[in-house]
Amino acid sequence: MVEYSLSPEEEAGFEVTWCSLPADSDRTFSMKSTSSCRLVAAYPGRNTHLRFESLFEFGCAQYFWARPDVIDLRAQYRVSYENELGLQEHYFDLVVTFANNEVVLFACRPEGRDKSGKLAATLENIRNQTLRFHGDRCEMLTDTDITEADVYRAREILRSRMFRNRRNCDRLLEVLRELGKPVRVFQLLEAFGDEGAGWNAMWNLIGEGRIEHMPPDDNSTLTHLSWVKVKGYDA
Repeated sequence: MVEYSLSPEEEAGFEVTWCSLPADSDRTFSMKSTSSCRLVAAYPGRNTHLRFESLFEFGCAQYFWARPDVIDLRAQYRVSYENELGLQEHYFDLVVTFANNEVVLFACRPEGRDKSGKLAATLENIRNQTLRFHGDRCEMLTDTDITEADVYRAREILRSRMFRNRRNCDRLLEVLRELGKPVRVFQLLEAFGDEGAGWNAMWNLIGEGRIEHMPPDDNSTLTHLSWVKVKGYDA
């Protein structure tokens, strides 16, 4: 697993821009589109950048980048298969490698974009024919699988990693343990004594799986009125 270490400049709070190279990709596409927001984004902690055909694809990538069990991600991966028309090619939007060495190929589509069933049929052909040469699973990801709340959470975790302070993280976790029960975010920050540093430390600890957000539903984002607790605490 590649672990990213902050530079002294980043530790001091400065924004650092590194010269990055394109990541491996099996295809290129025009960055101009009238139907989707195409963009280039840096791979967090690496000197490479990836191209995404839509904002939803990018949100899915951010979701996986923020997960502690993900060790690699690439975009625009080509897989061949056959159907009734002969030899075909499909480009998976994302290929994710997990810490347990499982490799999963994802086709990212907003809900309802495959009403004809063409993509589902393509994925089934790949599973039956050539998947074993490329990964362990191939799946379709929609915005019901990765919601706006999931993407917001991922973005906050990725942002907080840029300014991670281990001392603040340890102290905030100790404060929450001393409180001994689920509390509102604003109560935790008040007890910590520094709202800005506490907010950043809280998101780092959520990303590490040491603090848990207790949302009323899957579409809720974390606010100052949200409930949080130490991971594993039985309320």
